[in-house]
Amino acid sequence: MNDSDLESRLKQVSLPERSQAYWADFPSRVRVQLHQEQPKLAPQNVWRPRPAWAGGFALALVLVFVGVQFHPLKAASVAISTHERHLHAQLAQLDAGLHVLMFNPHGMGYLLAEAN
Repeated sequence: MNDSDLESRLKQVSLPERSQAYWADFPSRVRVQLHQEQPKLAPQNVWRPRPAWAGGFALALVLVFVGVQFHPLKAASVAISTHERHLHAQLAQLDAGLHVLMFNPHGMGYLLAEAN
């Protein structure tokens, strides 16, 4: 069935006759039905902020505990100062003929090179 067939069939159907009293009472009946058929509001999924705050606070406490317990900045600072002391010790041992330093995976070492 195409649009023109549908349109011709709809035009053939007559409208139901309504009395003048029907149209006069129509608005009040609609208002009454609207008040009677108010949809029941289903409880929505209520998000509870208290558990979210408690979880965030617990996570913050865990992060503080890990930071205090394992001292990641202190460990890094100790490693840097150890390497710095080792570098200063190696530089102090250099003579005039030893002037080339090299860094290998086992630490700082020096290369013997004669000055010509």
